Amino acid sequence: MMNSRKVDYAERWLRDGLEITRPPAFFESMDVDMTRPQKLIREAAARGLRLTHAAILVRAAALSLAHNPDLHVVLDGRKVYTPDKVDIGIPVAAEGFFAPVMVIENANNKKLPALAREIAARAPDVRAAHLKSMAMLRKWGWVVPFSMLRKLVLRRLAGSADFRRKDSGTFQVSLLAEVDQYMTPVFGMAGILCAGRVRDRVVAVDGQPAVRPMVTLACCADHRLWDGRASERFLCGVREILESDSLISELEDL
Repeated sequence: MMNSRKVDYAERWLRDGLEITRPPAFFESMDVDMTRPQKLIREAAARGLRLTHAAILVRAAALSLAHNPDLHVVLDGRKVYTPDKVDIGIPVAAEGFFAPVMVIENANNKKLPALAREIAARAPDVRAAHLKSMAMLRKWGWVVPFSMLRKLVLRRLAGSADFRRKDSGTFQVSLLAEVDQYMTPVFGMAGILCAGRVRDRVVAVDGQPAVRPMVTLACCADHRLWDGRASERFLCGVREILESDSLISELEDL
C-alpha cells in the first residue's frame, strides 16, 4: 500500500511562486580579489564589530547602483521607473526549500557598521515571520486549491512593483559560503548578485603568481531591464569598491 502524504498548501503556494518568478534572465561572472574586504573584517573585529562578507557585498552592491542610477530600475507592469532609494533584499537561511528575504532599506546611505548590526539583529525576526506565514498558508492555503488559480493570484501580486519591493527590495544579494560559484534564474527585481565562498587561489599579480583570497561573483539580471553591458558595468563597480580602500573610512566611528 502506498503512503499518502498530507497536502502541504504552504509548500504549494511557494513552489507556484517560484515558477512565476522566472524573468528572461542571463548571467555574467567575475573573479574579485577580497584582500581588502578581509582586511576590513579584521579591522572591524579589532574594534569590537563582527563584520561579514554579506554586509560588505550589500554595501558594495548598493553603492554600485547609487553610482550608476540608470541601472537602478524597477519594472511595474510595463513601465520602468527608478526608485528613490536602494533597498537590498538578502535571503536568510531557514528551514525548508525556500529562504525568506530580509530587505535592507536605503542601503546606499547606511555605512558598514549599521548594515552589519541590522543584518545580525533582524535575522531571527525574519525567520520567525517566515514560520508564521508558513503556518498561515498551511491553515488557509486550501482556499485556493488549484495551481492555475494560485499562479493567477501570485502573478497579480507580482505585477505590483510596490509588492515586490516590500518582499524582495529593489535589488538582491545572495551568498552561499560552501560553494565556489552559483547563480539563479529566480529573483524579484532587476537582478541579483550571487557570491560563493571566499578562498585562497593562485592568481597572477603583475605577471607573477601570488596567493590571494578570491571570490567569484555572478550577476543574474532581467533582460527586459538590463543588457550585458549594464550587468558588466554593475559588476565592475562592485569590483572597484571591493578591491579598493574606499570602505575603510566607514569604520572610523567605531
